[in-house]
Amino acid sequence: MIKEIEDKKEWENFAINFDKRTFLNSWNWGEFRKSIGDRIYRRGLWLDGKLEALFFTSIVHSKKGKFLLVPHAPLIKESSIKDLLPEIIKDLRSIAKKERASFIRIAPLWDEKVSKRVLGDFVKSQSSVFPEKSWQLDLSLEEDAILSGMKKNTRYSIRKALKDKTLEIVEEDDINHFYEIYKKTSLRQRFKPFSFDYLEKEMQSFLEDNQAKIFLAKKGDKFVSAAFVVFWQGIAFYHHGASSANSGFASHLIQWQIIKEARKRGCHKYNFWAIAPNEDKNHPWAGLTFFKKSFGGQEISYSQARDIPIKLNYWITYIFEKIKR
Repeated sequence: MIKEIEDKKEWENFAINFDKRTFLNSWNWGEFRKSIGDRIYRRGLWLDGKLEALFFTSIVHSKKGKFLLVPHAPLIKESSIKDLLPEIIKDLRSIAKKERASFIRIAPLWDEKVSKRVLGDFVKSQSSVFPEKSWQLDLSLEEDAILSGMKKNTRYSIRKALKDKTLEIVEEDDINHFYEIYKKTSLRQRFKPFSFDYLEKEMQSFLEDNQAKIFLAKKGDKFVSAAFVVFWQGIAFYHHGASSANSGFASHLIQWQIIKEARKRGCHKYNFWAIAPNEDKNHPWAGLTFFKKSFGGQEISYSQARDIPIKLNYWITYIFEKIKR
């Protein structure tokens, strides 16, 4: 039986059982999507009165049309995927038809081999809305061991920054200073930024449970680097970052402060979020990927998102996204 989950504690208690989970599986991510105007569904699948799977979907309105977005879900034991996934897909199709959506976009956290086996009949998404690889650091080690696992130049940058008396790290609960740097970063690096309203509502949604923090590097009287971090169920996530052209070692110092704060909060992992899918030095994320990897850790791979067409006009979206990709 599949039905709506209305109990936050029930949702969160189930999600914590999965080693592969991200803040997109959190209850507060659903609250955020509601705050920006999405209709959301938090669904659970029960067998013999026991919760066996959960998944979240929101109805997204965009230039490409209306569609269901299923981020990093369903959360389900790998041994049960084959038996339970058809019922979940059936439920998603029912929601899509009810909402008059053009397609369903589903991006589970499984390995690609699993997705090929159970989602092979669906269309590989041409959108890059979800990273296919991320970088994660083990925080259960002692601080000296974490430092030893970093690249030599990164350790040097952190120690150099710690000796800089003009540089300090400031922690805040609002995004005003973050957004000033973020906006300038988007112009310099030529990417489309999220709006102030979007980031503020995201911050507020997680802040209610003390699950978000802004870290700022201040050099003299100017903020030169910033990070938007989410802390959820023992994992810290480097969700958004920004830096000025002359930030120097500030970004390294911010990451070290995040690592220390995450450990203080009892986090055992630090997820740096998206990295480039390959070693191409010309990839737009190549520099950022090198930066993230320099702190040590390991790569995590996710499967490519799949699209389930509901209406024929989905194929217009497919062609548009393929050209853009």
